[in-house]
Amino acid sequence: MSFISPRRNMGSYKAVDTASRVEGASPHDLVVILFDELLLRLDAAVRHAQRGESVPMIQARARASAIVIALEESLDFEKGGELALALARIYREASRRINAAISIDKVDMLISARQMLAEIAEAWRTIAPRG
Repeated sequence: MSFISPRRNMGSYKAVDTASRVEGASPHDLVVILFDELLLRLDAAVRHAQRGESVPMIQARARASAIVIALEESLDFEKGGELALALARIYREASRRINAAISIDKVDMLISARQMLAEIAEAWRTIAPRG
């Protein structure tokens, strides 16, 4: 008889949920999904740092950093103009803070990066196209 751990099941359910959200999502919705995952990863990194769990903190931080890079790479500087430039500066600063949080005693860097990015995520949700 084989048992699957509840934690593993949750990961499977989360993957299915994310896949179903991505399937058929508009470009705007895809960015919302990225922000949701980014904030979850930063929350996890902060939690792990506060518990003194350096390896999972570093893993969550690395995932968050990759998402910030993806968000920055998705910017259209021709169409976005000054707004795209401003977002790129914010993403770079958030990325710098995330990458500077190399140990559990740097949790304040993760928290400040999360605050910056949460503001952008909320603004992005606010400007959702009406369908």
